[in-house]
Amino acid sequence: MKHFMENDTFGLYTARVYYDWQQAKDEGRDVAHLKETCQAIQKRFYADDRAVTLGDYELACALEKQMREAPILKNYPYDEPSDYARILEARPKHTKEVATISDEEMKRRILGGWTGRIAGCLLGKPLEFWKYKDLKGMLTETNNYPVNRYVSTEDFTPEMIEKYHIVTGTPLNNQPWIDELEGYAPIDDDTNYTVLNMKVMEVFGYEFDPGDVLYAWLNWLPAGVCCTAERVAYKNAVEGFSAPDTARLGNPYREWVGAQIRAEIFGWVNPGNPEAAAEAAFRDACISHTRNGIYGEMFTAAMVAAAMHTTDIKEVIQAGLREIPENSRIAEAVRSVIADYESGMPLKEAMDKIHLLHNEDNIFEWCHIIPNEKIVVLSLLYSEGDFTRAIGNCVECAFDTDSNAAVVGAVMGTLYGVEKIESKWIAPLGGRLASTVLDESMNEIADLTERTFKIAKREITPDTRLKRRYDYNESFDIE
Repeated sequence: MKHFMENDTFGLYTARVYYDWQQAKDEGRDVAHLKETCQAIQKRFYADDRAVTLGDYELACALEKQMREAPILKNYPYDEPSDYARILEARPKHTKEVATISDEEMKRRILGGWTGRIAGCLLGKPLEFWKYKDLKGMLTETNNYPVNRYVSTEDFTPEMIEKYHIVTGTPLNNQPWIDELEGYAPIDDDTNYTVLNMKVMEVFGYEFDPGDVLYAWLNWLPAGVCCTAERVAYKNAVEGFSAPDTARLGNPYREWVGAQIRAEIFGWVNPGNPEAAAEAAFRDACISHTRNGIYGEMFTAAMVAAAMHTTDIKEVIQAGLREIPENSRIAEAVRSVIADYESGMPLKEAMDKIHLLHNEDNIFEWCHIIPNEKIVVLSLLYSEGDFTRAIGNCVECAFDTDSNAAVVGAVMGTLYGVEKIESKWIAPLGGRLASTVLDESMNEIADLTERTFKIAKREITPDTRLKRRYDYNESFDIE
């Protein structure tokens, strides 16, 4: 497939209608009778080499409306609201605590978080889309299993390149191996949004709203770099919709990992305050995701906020759990990984269990928040406090390697500071990060740290001119 995950299509709903059926089923909706029709439309789209007939498109859109409005089955066991007030009610009861952190410690941990996120992303970037068995085979053949370094093109023999269909030379998907870098960390969506959300708070202030985030996307971010849920939300915003409709309309990706990759900045700017971090993350997540897709970002932001003042991984994970609905699928998934770890289950067995329960050959599961959140939590717990082991666990488990390793790298870097990240992970970055965010094409990681610190201290002056909201009924005469 030339382009993966339909990233070359903006609105061809026929290409993803069956994914939407899977999503509606997961939400407990009464949609069993629509399965075969949704499957047939999506299969016909690919069988006809992406030919879209008007009839199929209209039918797919009609099915989307039916699925979106289908009632929840009475025996559905989960409570998964998407509005913030109800999310607060569905959280486990707990006492809010805010830690006090010195400026020096704050900067140290923010720098560690930025560096860890970028390094984790860079490790997983060229390994994205590899399958579990092949990935382990390649890593073993290159004497890099368990993972202890970046993967280089120099690791590959001609036989390996043929065996594993390895592509080098920074191809279309622009996922370079470590020796293909040009002295800086390259553009990636997993770091783009971290830069973007930092800029959102600089321009609109910490009290930004979902409309401000959509403004930033449409004006500061090229549409082509948005994937899955973000791409659908972008398209919906272009057509004039606002949140939460941008997240709900024609969006089968609404519980995928996309919101979680935008989370860490909200933890860094709310040091020691997981509740505030989760609330800020919600304002971002709700434009593109619902239910567990939102919780994934809230969970991660809360973990990072807690990691700003502790070195206890279990405490950090519990801080994340306290900020999301207790009776949700993602909370259940996280608790299951904790239980396996505490029972003494070996790492390899825990990884195998994820693959037993979730099918990496099904793109809907491959990029869904549930299996990937399991990998994040597993990677943190089994790391025993070691940065290399943590990000290595992520990529060895496959699924969405760059997104997961970026999250884990950010949490670990925040927990322990940049001093605990070995130089082999830092040196290739060249101290710089590229992005496609407007006016942010290249940044020093040290500067990103300083800018984030200023937001955390609320030492920013928003550009209130962009906060103006027009009342068209007053501005124009409407007859």
